[in-house]
Formats: sequence, C-alpha cells, structure tokens
Amino acid sequence: MIDWMMHYKLCFLGICLIGCSFSAAAEIRYVTDELQLSLHELINSKGKLLQRLNSGSELELLEEKGLFAKVRTKEGIEGWTKAGFLIKNKPARAQLTEFQQQNETLNNALQQKTAQLKSVKTKLASIKDREEQANAELQGQLKNAESVRAALDRIQQENEALRQRQSDQERAIPLNWGLIATGIAFILGITAGIALFDFRSRRRHGGFRIY
Repeated sequence: MIDWMMHYKLCFLGICLIGCSFSAAAEIRYVTDELQLSLHELINSKGKLLQRLNSGSELELLEEKGLFAKVRTKEGIEGWTKAGFLIKNKPARAQLTEFQQQNETLNNALQQKTAQLKSVKTKLASIKDREEQANAELQGQLKNAESVRAALDRIQQENEALRQRQSDQERAIPLNWGLIATGIAFILGITAGIALFDFRSRRRHGGFRIY
C-alpha cells in the first residue's frame, strides 16, 4: 500500500513539474532591482558566459529547472540564469527610468511644438504687419488719386472758363472795330464839313476867312 501511495505521489509530482514546465513557456520575466545576472550557455552557471543581464532586462521564460531558468533575451540569445532573481512585473526602478524617459520625450516634443507655435505666431504677426502696411499704402494711394482727380476737375473748369472768355472776346472784337470805324468816320465827316465851310467862306469873301 505504501509503495502504491509513493508511486502515486511521484507520478503526481512529475505531472506537476511537467505542468510547471509547460506553463512557464513564453512567459515574460524581468531581472530584479539592483542586480546583474550572468547568462550562461548551460544550467548551474556552467558553460560559456553569454551575457550580463542588468536590472530591468526583459526576458522570455522558456523553461525552469529547480533554481535555474532558461530564458531568451530581446536579441534572441538563449541561456540559463538563476530563477530566484526573475520577477513577473517590471522593477520599480526600471519603470521609473522608463517613465522618466517617456516624460523627457514628451517634454522634448512639447518644446518642439511650442517652438513651432511661436514660429507660426511670429509669421502671422509679420503677415499682419505687412497687411496693415499694404492697407496704409493703399489708403495713401486712394487719397492721392482723389487729390489728382480734384485737381483735374479744377483744371477742366478753368479751361472751360478760359474758353468761354476767349469766345466772348472773339464776339466782342467785331463790335469794337465797328465803333472805332464809326468814330473815325464821324471825325472825318466833321473835319470835311469844317473844311468845306471854310472853303466856301473864303471864296465868298475874296479869300478872307470870316467867321
């Protein structure tokens, strides 16, 4: 009876070990804090030293045998190391370092975005200044155009007044010449009348002028 019980216990223990071996496959483990493990080619820290594993290194658990575990690194290197220094969760220090790196990355990205935003604001301010300057120049040109238009209107009015005055003077010239001719004829008529009267008076009185 004892042999059968021992046989069952050994079988059960073997099944548990096999189950543990299968359940350990493809699990992720991390090297615990403040430690550097050696990764050897063979179990029991024998064989060639393949790599030094720093704290927080991510490993894929392939197999466990007693105090040792067969793992695979991210680079694909497989070997044996001490299983007691492997944990399921990433160490707090490694998480802190990762969070700090993420925070630094985010801060750098934020600084870049801030610089880009500042550059865009500067460009917008420059464009706004150029727009205001262009509007001011346009207003000045419009005022100059209005001044030129007003001057042209004034010159046109003065030209019209000069044309009207010239036309009036041209119409007045014949009338003036007529008045001058009439005055000359009147003076000549009076002179001729006086001369004729003097000629007849002298003829009548023997060449003497008697008035």
